[in-house]
Amino acid sequence: MTTRSGLGAFLLGGAIGAAIGLLYAPRAGEETREMLMDEGEKTVEKALTTIQDAQEAALASIRDTRSRLESLNQDTKDRLKKLQEIAQDTLDESKDSVKKGYSKAKEVVQE
Repeated sequence: MTTRSGLGAFLLGGAIGAAIGLLYAPRAGEETREMLMDEGEKTVEKALTTIQDAQEAALASIRDTRSRLESLNQDTKDRLKKLQEIAQDTLDESKDSVKKGYSKAKEVVQE
């Protein structure tokens, strides 16, 4: 929003400057039209440059954000994989413990 208000102020300033220039430096009609065209072109060029700079900054920000999200996504996948490995190891250990307990209980019962 700061860019919009800055751009608006910039364009308004250009228009005011052109109008003041016309009021204080009267010229022939053709000269005035030419001057208006030149000032208008300069203002449009400046506005386009400002817009292009803002677009480039936004695109750079988007690329940076995408890169960070991809990194976080990979980090999350890596952590999830580690958690799954820990859970599988815990399950395997629990199975082994239950099997040992069952074998010991079976031996006790058979005695």
